[in-house]
Amino acid sequence: MLPTRSTVPIRWIGGFLLLCCSLLATPASAQAVAVVTNVKGGVVFAPGGPPVALLSELAAGADIALERGGMLSFVYLQSGTEFQLIGPARATVGATEPQSVAGATAVLRRSVVAAETAKLQTTNGRVVLGGMVMRGAGLERLQLLEPTGKVLSARPVFAWTMPPGVPSVQFELRDEGSDKVLLSTAVQGSQLVLDDSVPLQAGVNYLWTVSIEVPGVHSLARSSYFSLPSAPERERMEAQRPGPQAPFSDRLIFASLLEQGRFLSESRKLWQALAQERPDLPELRSLATK
Repeated sequence: MLPTRSTVPIRWIGGFLLLCCSLLATPASAQAVAVVTNVKGGVVFAPGGPPVALLSELAAGADIALERGGMLSFVYLQSGTEFQLIGPARATVGATEPQSVAGATAVLRRSVVAAETAKLQTTNGRVVLGGMVMRGAGLERLQLLEPTGKVLSARPVFAWTMPPGVPSVQFELRDEGSDKVLLSTAVQGSQLVLDDSVPLQAGVNYLWTVSIEVPGVHSLARSSYFSLPSAPERERMEAQRPGPQAPFSDRLIFASLLEQGRFLSESRKLWQALAQERPDLPELRSLATK
């Protein structure tokens, strides 16, 4: 437990907000066979249906029309194969591949990242993205940025926002299981990098807290948890990481895999980069602010 102060420290409360992909593609009773990983321009469910949105689920038999200049990429959940359509075109989503109705035919693309798409499914067959929701009690002036969830780096960087006029904070790191204090120190600024004197082990939950003294409030504190994955898990995730010039859909799938694997800081950074790259996709803005 954290030391008792004259006011109870306010801690971050982590929770899961399950963001189900758009259900515009299919009735609730139809099971998705594919998910949209990129979309640009005029792409709608035919005939005369609503626009196809990023992360829309596609059921077998879905009819899709693309205007000239429109583009659509979607990945089949079971096989991990991705198809791209360029308008003008019209196609139906088959059980394992799209069938051309008019215009250009779909182009097949395979990638290591897309092949992992099946891991994004839940037991009931729907595609789910999990995000950490950080809630405070009006402490917008003090926010923890990273690390949260599992962390790929063996020596994580701790970062937070500094309220105006606050020169330093008190930083504390604990082993959550034993409640042992591993580090307690004053920090100037909004970042701390652990040196090798503080040992960290895979599979252990660590609690880190940043607190400040505020006139009239006495003290404010926020806490978050993180852990390190095993070496095999870290290597597996890094092997799947697409490069900065990789196709958009590969980077989107990898962000989803990171988020589902509870690599929350890592996924948030990638969602933010994707949202900046594609300001035309409002779905990304909500994911980038979790």
